[in-house]
Amino acid sequence: MTKYIGHRGARGEKPENTLLGIRHALELGLDGVEIDIHLSQDGELIVIHDETLDRTTNGKGSVNKYSLKKLKTFDAGMGEKIPTLSEVIDLMKEFGKELLIEMKAPGTEEKILKIIKEKKFTDLSILKAFNHRLILNFKTLAPNIRAQVLMDSLPIDPVSIIKSAKADGISLNTKMIDKILVDQCHKAGFFVTTWNANTNEDLLKFSEMKVDYICTDYPRLVNP
Repeated sequence: MTKYIGHRGARGEKPENTLLGIRHALELGLDGVEIDIHLSQDGELIVIHDETLDRTTNGKGSVNKYSLKKLKTFDAGMGEKIPTLSEVIDLMKEFGKELLIEMKAPGTEEKILKIIKEKKFTDLSILKAFNHRLILNFKTLAPNIRAQVLMDSLPIDPVSIIKSAKADGISLNTKMIDKILVDQCHKAGFFVTTWNANTNEDLLKFSEMKVDYICTDYPRLVNP
């Protein structure tokens, strides 16, 4: 059964990767949300998409040049603060919904694993990364926690790529996915995610294609 996920919380409707946006998506009844993780200067897991603060906050410069305390002084939109992974998980647990966690930086694998274990959130977590070595590292540490390889191109043999990272599935942009790939993955027992499904036509198309997780910037498309 297809599940609908708020991309970066509710990127198209609320400030992205904020507790406000995440709560918005979950209150609209989505099955979960997707977030991005970087490391602060003092090694804290920070929920923000870019390596820099410039686009999504009123701060400037690289995320990893600031401590958590300093990062918390910036406005991430509508008065929201940049959340930590711990804060997001606490919110997710209120709803009992799934969290797709994209590892943006090396060195996050063990820290993420530690937090999701401490918070007893392993069953509702799915790890993702474009850097497939991060996925392999994570799956070596935690073979029973789900993980996906991210790709920005349509592979000829997705199953081999998934297996090489010891992963459980693959995640691709809506422009780089087709039914052949979905069928290949499902036949081998792997699950498929797509993101940027931002029209009603997209939601219908990928649902009919039996994509397992459909990420959208606009949760209200799913539940107006």
